[in-house]
Amino acid sequence: MIKCLLFFMLACTPPANAHLDLNLNINLKPEFDDSYTAELDPYAARGLKVSYLSSVIVQGVTGDVPTGTGSGNYFKLGKKRFILTAAHVVEGEEKIFIMEKGYSMTEAEVVYLDSETDIAVLVPKERLRYTKAIPFRRDINNQMGEKVYHCGHPAREGFHISEGLLTGTHMDTLLINTFAWPGSSGSVLFDEDGRVLGVLSAIRISQPFGIPDMIEHIVLAGNIKMLDQKTLKVVLENER
Repeated sequence: MIKCLLFFMLACTPPANAHLDLNLNINLKPEFDDSYTAELDPYAARGLKVSYLSSVIVQGVTGDVPTGTGSGNYFKLGKKRFILTAAHVVEGEEKIFIMEKGYSMTEAEVVYLDSETDIAVLVPKERLRYTKAIPFRRDINNQMGEKVYHCGHPAREGFHISEGLLTGTHMDTLLINTFAWPGSSGSVLFDEDGRVLGVLSAIRISQPFGIPDMIEHIVLAGNIKMLDQKTLKVVLENER
């Protein structure tokens, strides 16, 4: 009798991604649509997977003219959804748009911006459809030699996944040995377990003998330690 009752309860339980409306109708439509998601290596590190699945293009617009383009990643904290990016990608822009895989676009609002650490938080006006919202977890250990992953959009070449190593820290800045190029600014750095270390900020440039020389493998990132969980929760709770 007990076994029959358990089977009945299991059969009546909706899937984990189901939603209930006020009329108690079950909505089986998942929040994330993977129609435009490329197939990922099932044995790849979680950090690599989430960097790609949560990646978006951040487009600034001023006076109806598209200006700078950067990257960002989509997260969830409780019921809240938000995007982490670099402050310099969105600072001074009149409007911000988020472009997803499949070229779906959604306007977003800047709710937090710190120019010193070069970290910004955006909230899209509608939930994203083709981008997976990743649970926000921080990695604040910053261990030398730690593997890191990010997904950016260098030279508008689509969603480009890169792997690297944490090679140094200096106050609120991380030094990463990886590939990045203009368009990758704002990409979130993940560790192997999918926790956040920081946000890509700049490419280090040297000028030997007066000739510009791009050293694209030395990348600076804002340290996520500078955005504590309490501040983030307050910012998102105050967002309308």
